[in-house]
Amino acid sequence: MVSHSPLSAARDAITASGLRHNEVAAYLGIDAPKLSKSLSGVRRFSQTELERLAELTGVDVEALRPSPKERHTSPNPRHSGEEFALRQQKIVDTAWPLFTSRGYQAVTIADIARSAGISTSAVLYYFQSKNDIFIATLDRCSEQAAGRRSFVAEIPNPAERLLTFAEVTLDGSPESFREWTTWAQFWASSTAFEDAKHATVVAYARWEKQMRSIVEDGIATGCFNAQAPEPMINAVTAMIDGLGVRMLAGTLSPAAAKDAVTAYLNTWMEPPDAKEFVSATPTRKENYSP
Repeated sequence: MVSHSPLSAARDAITASGLRHNEVAAYLGIDAPKLSKSLSGVRRFSQTELERLAELTGVDVEALRPSPKERHTSPNPRHSGEEFALRQQKIVDTAWPLFTSRGYQAVTIADIARSAGISTSAVLYYFQSKNDIFIATLDRCSEQAAGRRSFVAEIPNPAERLLTFAEVTLDGSPESFREWTTWAQFWASSTAFEDAKHATVVAYARWEKQMRSIVEDGIATGCFNAQAPEPMINAVTAMIDGLGVRMLAGTLSPAAAKDAVTAYLNTWMEPPDAKEFVSATPTRKENYSP
């Protein structure tokens, strides 16, 4: 991994500004997912976007631009559209299970190329390094997890919605274990590498967006006893993360994780809703798509 790059400078500038990602994205004239992809290296900032980011954060635009070497090795603009993005995604989807099964250090560019059925030079045409591919896997991970949980928005009762949100995250499926393995790898890397740290922040923003809508709805309707959303979001996230780590380590079964998270989430419910919440068996879609 790398400890500094134009991308890390951009992420540092946004963090220092105190602005939310959706506010920054709006100022740049793009949507929040595009900003997330740009900050994780999956998508490249345009010259106009870099200039606007510099204006917004007060950072010298030269610090945000790729170095001459990086610009020289940038992909051909003719291949920077949808086809280019699809080929990048194929590489990320191929590399992701390799990283989760073997670990970052054990996987090589040649391994990724072999699994993707392309040459090593082709991989390096779409990504500048193994690190860039690794960073992109967390965005893919959080995107898949958000897709698996998307159906919970259809559940009317906020209490049942929150339980189902947690259940899907801890359901013990192969997808769930791959997601938890990815999170664990990035938590371990974040203490030493700024790019991994910022990719984690971006991925957590996608998680928080889904949970916030549930929590704010529950507070507004009197289902939850929280006075403000942030303390509840932070506490519930920490609880689910802890259960996920134990499940990943094999010390907690998915069934036990469900029981534990149900008991904990019940402490955030007002008494009438708590009774219904504990006895509820949420309706879940058996085949949800990433």
